[in-house]
Amino acid sequence: MPASLTSVKIQLEIQLSELSSLVWSSDALEEAIRAALAEIASTYGAAVTLSGLDGAISTTLEDADVHALVIGGVAHAARFRIFGRFEEATPEDFNHEALIRWAEAAMAEFQSTLTRIRLRRFQESTDHPYSPWDWDEGRTFL
Repeated sequence: MPASLTSVKIQLEIQLSELSSLVWSSDALEEAIRAALAEIASTYGAAVTLSGLDGAISTTLEDADVHALVIGGVAHAARFRIFGRFEEATPEDFNHEALIRWAEAAMAEFQSTLTRIRLRRFQESTDHPYSPWDWDEGRTFL
């Protein structure tokens, strides 16, 4: 079954241990999914849709890349949380550095996943990213 906004959001909530929506709002999670989907689309080199997100009726994201979308959603949600924490009054003993390290690690994992997607798509492509080179030794070749 193709992924949808609802199924990806549930996976994202599980990854973030956020089933009660106390830390991240539904809109924030959708924005994190939207940001991750945009980066995946950049890797694909074409627009990618997710059923239920921004009025999309169907999903064009490959099933193999749904996990990457969730990883990217976690990374972007963590970054959004950091930005939000700096804007709100928080107790002095809150460890911002740990949250920043977690967000950086999540984003590094997402970027690594995007690289794997890019390489897989190159391998599966029937269009070569280069022009064919005809070998011609000719008479001057030693």
